[in-house]
Amino acid sequence: MSAAETQKKIAVVFTGGTISMLPRQGAAGVVPDDEAHRLLEALAPLHHEIGIQSVAWGNRPSPHMDHALMFRLAKDLDALLTDPGIIGAVVLHGTDLLVESAFLADLCLETRKPVVFTGSMRFYSELGYDGIRNLLGGIKACLLPIPEEMGVVLLMTDRLFAAREVVKVNSLNIDAFEAPGSGPVGYVAGESLMLTRHPQKRLRPFQALALDTRVPMVSCFPGIEPGIIDALSATSPAGLVVEGFGAGNVPPGLVEPLLRFINNQIPVVLTTRCIDGGVWPLYGYPGGGADLEARGIISGGRLTAHKAQIQLMACLGSNMDLAAIRRIFQTICH
Repeated sequence: MSAAETQKKIAVVFTGGTISMLPRQGAAGVVPDDEAHRLLEALAPLHHEIGIQSVAWGNRPSPHMDHALMFRLAKDLDALLTDPGIIGAVVLHGTDLLVESAFLADLCLETRKPVVFTGSMRFYSELGYDGIRNLLGGIKACLLPIPEEMGVVLLMTDRLFAAREVVKVNSLNIDAFEAPGSGPVGYVAGESLMLTRHPQKRLRPFQALALDTRVPMVSCFPGIEPGIIDALSATSPAGLVVEGFGAGNVPPGLVEPLLRFINNQIPVVLTTRCIDGGVWPLYGYPGGGADLEARGIISGGRLTAHKAQIQLMACLGSNMDLAAIRRIFQTICH
């Protein structure tokens, strides 16, 4: 058997995003283009160290992704990584929904091999393009290798984040991702990648059988009408995520319609619009976090509303009852 046949490989899975976009004549802004091959050409110097297996999964701007596509991506990654010759995967993805796709993969993947999500904030021909450096950093992270308990990670601007901790905090700046209250789990340092800490151990694998996408999300605002919650009830939702204020507090008018969900055994998860701190049962007034928790609402802890929505979809798709869903959120959200 030749050395090429025995060489271990890293899969580079291309899903689309700014990392391969270019300006196009007649278009108002940058649009998807076929630049993935140029990214792979930049990896040529690594070929004597590691094999690269490219996978053209798609070419979508990330706002064109939906939960069903994210779930399919996670399952396709699991299938790809059953190959004993592939030691890990780097997923190239648009940054708008990079966090959501990485988090869903973190919940669903059964593989114990490293999976790194990355992309770029600048398009391919833009000055200071960051895509190739992020791709190389992702490969270095797979070669480290990443400790199994870290789960799926996201790498941007030489920093490595746990998927369940990271959020996108800036729409334009190249340094667009943070893990509020936690920080990165590692850094690219020259030609090496250094781990700085281990995130809280999580349940792995989540073993989601499917997603139940009938989980709407409501973000509170001053004067929100209770009828909004009742209107959602008429759509036969399987669950509901509420993004409250502060430590997880909502206007008092929402209490009764939310109780109707709870009384019908429909799980309601409470989150906060604050990017740091999370939900805590501090206030006992009507609509306060402590009041809502006492009435049966599930705390989303430090999860953002979007991550709580994904996790609730995965729980419901796995046929968990209300008690099991509550245990999952209590275990891995605080």
